[in-house]
Amino acid sequence: MDKTIYTKNKYIWLLSSLGIFLFLAPFRATDFPGAEFFSSIAYSCILGTAIFTCRKEKHLLAISAVLSFPAVISYWVHSNHLYSSPEILLISGSLFYTFYIFIITREVLRIDHSLYNKLAASLCTYLMIGIAFTYFYTLLELKHPGSFSFPETRVLMELNKESGLPHMFDLMYHSFVTLSTLGYGDIHPRDGLSRMLCITEALIGQIYLVVIVAGIISSASNSHFHLKAKKNKE
Repeated sequence: MDKTIYTKNKYIWLLSSLGIFLFLAPFRATDFPGAEFFSSIAYSCILGTAIFTCRKEKHLLAISAVLSFPAVISYWVHSNHLYSSPEILLISGSLFYTFYIFIITREVLRIDHSLYNKLAASLCTYLMIGIAFTYFYTLLELKHPGSFSFPETRVLMELNKESGLPHMFDLMYHSFVTLSTLGYGDIHPRDGLSRMLCITEALIGQIYLVVIVAGIISSASNSHFHLKAKKNKE
C-alpha cells in the first residue's frame, strides 16, 4: 500500500475519526452495545493521527506522545468501567486537544498545503475546540456541581448514565451550541467561571472562523495566481 495515500489524506482520516467519535457519543451515554468499543477505537485513531502529523518535528512529536498516552489509556480504562475516577481522562484529554488545536491551526495557515487539506484540517480543528471545551465543562461540573443548569427530563436523564462523568453528553451538546453561537438556552452556566468558559468558547469559535476562512481564501487566491502566472510563462 502506498504510504503517500495516508500522508496526503491525513486530515481526511482525522476528520472521519472525529465524526465517528461524535456520532457515537449519544450511544455511549446510553450503553448501546458496541458503542464503547468503537468509540474507543475512533478516539485512539484521533490521537494516533495527531502524533503522525507531528512526526517531522521531534520536540512536538515527543510532547504529543506524552500527552496522548495517558489520554488513550485512561479512555480505554474508563470505557471498560475499570475505575470510577475520571479526572485523568478529562485533564489528559483536554490538554491533548488544546495542544493539537495549536498544532493543526499552524498547519492550516501554512502555504504549502492543498486547499482540500486545509479545509479538512480546519474542520478538524473546529470539532476539536468543541470536544476540548466539553472536557473543560465536565471537569468543572465534576469538581463544582451545580456550575451548569440542566433540564431534568427523562430522556436526558437516560443520556447521563455514564459512570463518573456528570452530564458529559449534555455538556458536549452545550459546547457545540456555544461554539456555533446558537444559544438555545436549555443548558446555561450558573457561576462566574462557567460563564467565562462559555464566553471564551463563543469568542474562539467566531474568531477562528473569521481568521481561518480568510486564510484559506487568501491561500486559494495566491495558489490560483501563481498557477496562472506559471502557465503564462510557459
